[in-house]
Amino acid sequence: MKKNLLLIPALSLTMLAGAGFECWGNPVVISGKWGRGKLPYVTLYRLENGDLKEVATSEVSAPDSAFYFAHKPQREGFYFIGESKRPLNRYAFYLKPQDAALSFAITESSYALTGDNSPENRELTRWHDFIQPLEQKSVYFMREPSTYVDFFPLLEEKLELLAGYPKNVTSNKVFEAAFEEYKKFNLLNIAVNFLYAPRTAHPEGEDYPDYYRSIDLAALTKTTAILRYVPSGVDLVEKLIFTRMQVRGEKVDNPVSAILEAVDEIANDTLRGEVVAHFASAKKTHAELVDYEERYGKYLATEEQKDSLKTLKNSLLVVKDKEDAIDFRFPDENGKTVALSDFKGKLVYIDVWATWCGPCKKELPHLKKLEEELRGNPDVVFLSVATDPPKDEQKWKNYIKANEMKGVQLFAGGNAKRDLMVPYRIAGIPRFILVGKDGKLIAIDAPRPSSPKIRPLISAHLK
Repeated sequence: MKKNLLLIPALSLTMLAGAGFECWGNPVVISGKWGRGKLPYVTLYRLENGDLKEVATSEVSAPDSAFYFAHKPQREGFYFIGESKRPLNRYAFYLKPQDAALSFAITESSYALTGDNSPENRELTRWHDFIQPLEQKSVYFMREPSTYVDFFPLLEEKLELLAGYPKNVTSNKVFEAAFEEYKKFNLLNIAVNFLYAPRTAHPEGEDYPDYYRSIDLAALTKTTAILRYVPSGVDLVEKLIFTRMQVRGEKVDNPVSAILEAVDEIANDTLRGEVVAHFASAKKTHAELVDYEERYGKYLATEEQKDSLKTLKNSLLVVKDKEDAIDFRFPDENGKTVALSDFKGKLVYIDVWATWCGPCKKELPHLKKLEEELRGNPDVVFLSVATDPPKDEQKWKNYIKANEMKGVQLFAGGNAKRDLMVPYRIAGIPRFILVGKDGKLIAIDAPRPSSPKIRPLISAHLK
């Protein structure tokens, strides 16, 4: 989904404030011209944890192929502007809350700053001009065919020139420190990715320069810095492991397995977990993923990584009647966690609903009547799970109290999709599910309380 679509003319900051942008508090006005073929949109991205997050999108307007953004950075850092998340036709810039403007033009082969720009972006441009011949051969391989025969000598030439590369000329100490890291990882990313693009000739053994031989995986992965400076930073970590194997001349039949076998050599726990979480997405069945988790789940270091694996597992489940019900656990109105498995040995009639759902509420009188009829039977449990968003938890509590809802009342909140809707393939509510005393599904899509079919079905499984 496109965010913050801003199709604005080239205005001064004073005019922007008068045009309704005063709430932004002097945004950075980003303007440019696209001189590399026709392009409908240009996108501004922020780099977060190795992933590019879309911030804003601007139409490339005829007749001069101009584009504009107005963005107020919450904190200073690296941003990327280009046609997509891919490295082709994408360039790095540095934005601060106090910046006024960024202006540049995309040319046929590069970009050039225009107008008045910050010292940080002048430094970034100087670095880009220095590294661009390597980037052309590494990234734009379709435009400029290249092999290691011409790339490696150019890489060594640039490495020699780095010793005399001019010092940064900004007074921004935060940028100075970050920029040193950025340059190191940018060069590394270009050099390593060169090896993985289609080429007509490939290096072997002694062909590799010392630069590749000196890659120190432990030092480069000591922190998560690689995720702060490299889009798709996890991909680069994986390639670093595999590159080391190639340089050593090791025969590798299965690159993924080889990388996972070497995952212990990644120094940082979070990076190690990111690699494991990334390869989990390649599993196609629930059984494969369960086996994968048993082997590599111990490396998942953050709750986000663990949640992503759990979500993936749930999405691969194929639930059918007569199979084991998928367990879930949510808090009740008093905050006590209750699980479906707590009721093993009883027949469980589950109502998946929400306070905003009209058809759900229409079933409520019928559900109450059914509960009343079976009130004295200790072998049946009525379990209602609300899927309202977390912000409506109090609204849910008020609703069940006002409507004197009986049975077990649970609130799924923000975990509804991951732990209930996805594994049970619930596309719409209300949904009723009947689970037998043995914990197996009797009906994943059971008759509603208003249906004449529900009573005979419950009676048959209570006997």
